Amino acid sequence: MTEENKALKSPAGIKLASLKDLVRLVISSVGPDRIVGYIGHFKEADRTIYFVFNTSLGYYELNALPIIVWTDEEEMPTKSFIRYKSATNETIEFSNDATDPKWLSIPIVNFEIMPEFLKVWKN
Repeated sequence: MTEENKALKSPAGIKLASLKDLVRLVISSVGPDRIVGYIGHFKEADRTIYFVFNTSLGYYELNALPIIVWTDEEEMPTKSFIRYKSATNETIEFSNDATDPKWLSIPIVNFEIMPEFLKVWKN
């Protein structure tokens, strides 16, 4: 294996229009009765990035395709969870409470250091 082949390659990047779209994606990918996973958060000097990392297994001739689905927002997380509910009006909000059964709660994981090869938003 050559040195070039050993270099880490960036995953595919998919930018969504909003944080609400990212929350919908996370909720729809695991089902409404159980939320598994997280939404990553990374703050750069000029932007606030929210993302999820996933893998599309068996992608054509590849074993898998790594994907980062992301969006940038001005709003910084001030709490530990993003909560979502669709009853009456679709709503998302930041919260420290993940116990209310009327809401689906997704933990926010804050990344202090992000490896350069994962920063698909720089491409």
